[in-house]
Amino acid sequence: MSLIDHYQAVLIFLLVGVAMVVSPLVMLRLVRPNKPIAAKSIAYECGMDPVGDAQVCFDLRFYTDALIFVVFEVEAVFMFPWAKVYRAFAAEGMSGFALAEGAIFVGILALGLVYVWAKGDIDWVKSLSSPRGVVRREGVVPAVPELEPALPEPEPELEPEPAARPAAPTADERHHAAHASHH
Repeated sequence: MSLIDHYQAVLIFLLVGVAMVVSPLVMLRLVRPNKPIAAKSIAYECGMDPVGDAQVCFDLRFYTDALIFVVFEVEAVFMFPWAKVYRAFAAEGMSGFALAEGAIFVGILALGLVYVWAKGDIDWVKSLSSPRGVVRREGVVPAVPELEPALPEPEPELEPEPAARPAAPTADERHHAAHASHH
């Protein structure tokens, strides 16, 4: 058997995978309408037109929360192979060693969790007060240099309130009016 015979299945899977990615792209390119306009070529950001400088202050709470999440996800991923190998260690009489390794790993991460918890980095809603000596700037409102400053809008004129309609006559008033017209 040659080397190509060994890797023939891998080559077939690779070619089928590439074809599954490229063929829909080519088909859609041939079928879709092509009507370019300027509005379609701008970047899309949450339904808002991107205006101003992209270099704005970003609140680091989002970054630290995401980083903490990734650290503990990686911990969970590393626990699966450890659990798989634990049986092999137990079969050789080394279950105590494997258990101690796992406990040390989880313990170090638990200390990290206690640290970020005590520091307040897990709290999603925090006060924005800073320790002394730390200058904190929240997001900057982007300026639009190419547009003229907006003029204040005039106060809308209020429509006069309609005159109050007279109340409908009561039954007694209708009765008196009917008798007064007969006289």
